[in-house]
Amino acid sequence: MTGQRTLSDADVSAIVDGLEKRITEKFYRDIGKGIWGLLWKAILSAALIIAAYGAMSNGKG
Repeated sequence: MTGQRTLSDADVSAIVDGLEKRITEKFYRDIGKGIWGLLWKAILSAALIIAAYGAMSNGKG
């Protein structure tokens, strides 16, 4: 290959659009994982609190 490759404005625009789409999708996917992680921790915490309350009340509640 002795010649240099050049990109047209349309090529650059297509590359930028593709990158923007991938970055946006990854950002929203990561946010979703964070929300599900927080929800899972809240569910586990609630289960532990209920179990501790049941153990402390000795089944009389």
